[in-house]
Amino acid sequence: MPPGSIAIIPAASLAYVTGVIPYPYRQDADFLYLTGVQQQSVAIIQTDGSAGYRFQLYVPSPDTELPARIQQLAASANAVLFDFDRHNSYQFQSLRQSLHEAIGKGKTMPLRPHMHRLRWVKSPGELALMRSSATIAAQSMHRCMAVSHAGVHEQLLATEFEYGVKLAGASRLAYPVVAGGGADSCTIHYSRNDKQVGDGQVLLMDAGCEYHGYVSDVTRTWPVNGRYTAEQRQVYETVLEVRRRCLEAAVPGNTLGKVHQLSVQLLSEGLRDLGLLPRATLEDFQKGLYREFYCHSVGHYLGMDVHDTNTVGPHRTLEPGVVMAIEPGLYIPDHPQFGAYAGIGVRIEDDVLVTHSGAEVLSDAVPVDPDQIEALVGAAAGEARLSASTASSHSSSDEPPVAFRAAVA
Repeated sequence: MPPGSIAIIPAASLAYVTGVIPYPYRQDADFLYLTGVQQQSVAIIQTDGSAGYRFQLYVPSPDTELPARIQQLAASANAVLFDFDRHNSYQFQSLRQSLHEAIGKGKTMPLRPHMHRLRWVKSPGELALMRSSATIAAQSMHRCMAVSHAGVHEQLLATEFEYGVKLAGASRLAYPVVAGGGADSCTIHYSRNDKQVGDGQVLLMDAGCEYHGYVSDVTRTWPVNGRYTAEQRQVYETVLEVRRRCLEAAVPGNTLGKVHQLSVQLLSEGLRDLGLLPRATLEDFQKGLYREFYCHSVGHYLGMDVHDTNTVGPHRTLEPGVVMAIEPGLYIPDHPQFGAYAGIGVRIEDDVLVTHSGAEVLSDAVPVDPDQIEALVGAAAGEARLSASTASSHSSSDEPPVAFRAAVA
């Protein structure tokens, strides 16, 4: 913070499902990082021109004292750090009105870039929480693989994941679970999760959890019947090799932007080798044709938010203690011209810590090796077929169909 300045950080406000019924409260990441407080409040940090700071916390209801106090502090401050785009934050209108004079004098500046620089490199305590969050998510996704079988319902797997992470201590999902089967594996933020996944189809699951304020973000793609088709395996192994090379590049001194450029180069080569567009050259793919099959960045920073510290940017030199998601993928449009490859979507995403010695995968409790995946899913699929066969032999012909089959125990 500039000498003689003040920073004003409001907590998150309540969001409502309808009427007076609120969603579960989730604290603003910057506020939680500075205070550790999980209720609605306003924090003020004041510098005295040297190395000293004064911290004040106003808890409900601050309406009578807080506006006057902020006006007084802002009048004597050299600069006021406040994010005027936090429209839904606690007491926002009151805070903005209190800073009217400071705005007119040009004394205000955004706080968020300062906060993101602080949050970008994680402390040992933060890394312990991130390891736990990633492990919980990976273990729950491992369970989802184990209970998969031909005909499994997307919603069952999404529910299985949420049950698993909350049972392990997570407070909530980091974001809605993506459980896309078949051609819906090509939809990046697919959220309907309303279909059964057929025999011979892959299931792409993108899911994470929040553990004591820190989130995880993991993606795996597996065949629900326990065996990749030849084409599915070719696409999968192409993405897996790109993941390997990107992890090698996630080191201090490199940048996330350069890791993305590497992923574009390698996936373009993979697309050429798969022969999906026989007349296209490697140069054609690298100039932009790849976007039809790979439409997102290879990664993003990770921490208290899923897309964390986004003001840092992808061209900042990586340092030990930075955590990011690495997620190469290929998505073959569901179009007849692509033959047996049509509708195959593969993404492999891990939570990765940059260390002095290279990349550490925090989410390695769920396999990426296709043989290991087939062994894990195949066993559960066999159990499911046996269970279904046994149940069928003991059921009457007029028994009503069951929309959701219970997961394999």
